[in-house]
Amino acid sequence: MSTVPSTYETTRLRDGVVSFGAHPFPHGELGDDTVVIRPDLMGICRADVKEVLGSRDVPEDRGPLFGHEFVGSVFFAGARTGFEAGEAVTFNPNITPHRTTGFAEYVFVRGSKDQLEQAVVRVPGTEDGKDVWMPEPFACIVHALRKLLELTGLDSFGGKRVGIVGAGCAGLMFAMYARHLGASVTVFNRGEARRSFAREQGILAADEIRPLSEAGAHPDAFDVVVVAPTVATAELLGTAARLARDGAVVLVYGGTRKGDRFPGAPVDVDTVRRGELLTWVDHAGKRLGVSGAYGCFKEDYEEGFRLRAEHPESFPLNRLTSRRVTLDEFPDVVMDIAAGRTDPPGKVLVEVAPRP
Repeated sequence: MSTVPSTYETTRLRDGVVSFGAHPFPHGELGDDTVVIRPDLMGICRADVKEVLGSRDVPEDRGPLFGHEFVGSVFFAGARTGFEAGEAVTFNPNITPHRTTGFAEYVFVRGSKDQLEQAVVRVPGTEDGKDVWMPEPFACIVHALRKLLELTGLDSFGGKRVGIVGAGCAGLMFAMYARHLGASVTVFNRGEARRSFAREQGILAADEIRPLSEAGAHPDAFDVVVVAPTVATAELLGTAARLARDGAVVLVYGGTRKGDRFPGAPVDVDTVRRGELLTWVDHAGKRLGVSGAYGCFKEDYEEGFRLRAEHPESFPLNRLTSRRVTLDEFPDVVMDIAAGRTDPPGKVLVEVAPRP
């Protein structure tokens, strides 16, 4: 372990305001059950933005997500953690150990050895600083489609038509993975900026990305429809239902809140999403499956690493990055996103300056 500093810089989120500054390094937290991670890069997630806005239901079993996408290295590892200083790691926020925000020079994660083994995920290989990507959101997409295959009893998506509502990072990763699994994909997005970004970055071909306004021209066209915007509104769920053929499945991935209903059906989509269920409903003369996925596990990270290493041409995840900012710039950037003053089309990465 390197010399422990007397202070470290971190962010705070209180009452919808993000601040940044130096705080005393909590030397008393360096216990046998603690791993301290020094992030190199963090990703700004829409869940972070929703927590700034206070528009996200924070689960009691998992806690807040503010600052959960990051890659870095172990700075300190307690004697009972099973980790060693210097190991390259990322983080799974779904395991519930006590942790501090990832938007900081150091992240403190405390838990049992079994919890830490699942929450602090070792990163294979090395990064050169250019071909970087955030493992956590991709692991969630890997988990979601693997779960959908399990729930539907399908072996693959070979020959299936998959429609995706939303061309944010999640929607584009769904397109990459579904295409890799044999599906043809069409992504619908309201704003031109995200559609242009997907084409210009070479993530989607011109005929794979369309305006949301054209969804009406594709009724009953898809075997699977993924709803992947920041918020899965009733309007977008209705659009997904129209895109789906009779017997298709609508996978709800975008944000939901308690009490959200599937249009025209007595189905609580928040319960379906968080419980990773599959239920069948009658909608506009069609029989539709409504499914959901939530979070991920260590094995999903490991599968994501394997896919990226063995099929880099299928998973150009580094091209999702649209902007890089420094940690001290982060509060202004995330507050601007929350206020709607800016809306980056891809992933914004936050870099930590090296300590002298």
